[in-house]
Amino acid sequence: MRFTARTLLLALSLLFSPDVALAAPADIVETYHNQLIQAVDETHGQSDEVRFKRLAPAMDAAFDFESMIKTIAGSYWQKASPDAREGLLRAFRRISIATYADQFGGMTDGAFDVKGTRDGPRGLKLVDSQLKTASESVKMTYVVRDKGGAWQIIDVLLKGGISELAVRASEYSNILKSGGVEGLTSTLNDQAVSLLKTN
Repeated sequence: MRFTARTLLLALSLLFSPDVALAAPADIVETYHNQLIQAVDETHGQSDEVRFKRLAPAMDAAFDFESMIKTIAGSYWQKASPDAREGLLRAFRRISIATYADQFGGMTDGAFDVKGTRDGPRGLKLVDSQLKTASESVKMTYVVRDKGGAWQIIDVLLKGGISELAVRASEYSNILKSGGVEGLTSTLNDQAVSLLKTN
């Protein structure tokens, strides 16, 4: 009987521990912010390639890259083969992380502030945040969804509502029309290589 009681207590402690419970949307964004700042601080003065490798685990955990590229590619994704989809997903992940590695490379004094969480459409959550540096203040809203029991970012709204996902969909539209999924994959890989060679 003593063994059973101890087993029950252990199970309950695991069930309600912070690591096992579903973290709130704001917590996911806060964790990502902290890891981003740490990665930028630790790679200050180093190459974008080094920063890319340092940022990758944090962005893999925070962003649902598959849902993002499926939304962007639309019907082209649906018609593509599994191998073509996998190639495009890898390329989209790569250019996404490379872009952040390049954009945040020169930041030395930035700080994020999570303002709060709002309900969005279709079960989505909107996490309002602000990035402050010595020279600017940028408002951003993270769009997050519950995927398999974990909240992940699927879009970032800048300056009050400019969807990063919509901007990319517009940029990629002509490439998809002319070269399909394979053409976009090649373009994104080339762009990532170019970005990571800048420093």
